Amino acid sequence: MKYNLLICDLNLIKNLIQTIDQPLTQIIQESMQVNDADSFGYFDRAEHITGLGFTACQTYITSVYGYLKIEKRTALSIGPTYSESLMKVQIINHAANYWKYNSEWTFDKNKRQRKYVEDAFETVGFPVSTDYPLSGILTEMASPDSVGFEAIIEMLEIWRDELCGLETSTVF
Repeated sequence: MKYNLLICDLNLIKNLIQTIDQPLTQIIQESMQVNDADSFGYFDRAEHITGLGFTACQTYITSVYGYLKIEKRTALSIGPTYSESLMKVQIINHAANYWKYNSEWTFDKNKRQRKYVEDAFETVGFPVSTDYPLSGILTEMASPDSVGFEAIIEMLEIWRDELCGLETSTVF
């Protein structure tokens, strides 16, 4: 029963991601038609849409581990790995947090969360100090033949299945 509900939630996020990927693909295609895409704002728009995509994925991640009553730290420590010290779901979580909170960083007295995000972005190769780091993170995590979040959805399915297995093994 629980697993069926999580599949329904994944179908919802798939639909949302398609809605996000469509304008993202269009922006990328249009940016290739002009000489200075940055001055026309294409990269800014792509970065905004990418931030929304990561936030949508983070919302799915949060709803899954919350529904299964698995602690966040445990939930973010399983699934497909990016490096020895970083899971792909952690990258998604950090990317969403960057998108939501980076404008507040100058006022934030608690620098610990910011440091986690900065370290993750450094590990992936797109420091937060670079232009359009979210687009870089997405490019790194997506499949070579995709410009959007489709590959992220596949990774979320693997993560969800591993998390459901963890939840089952801890109940019995």
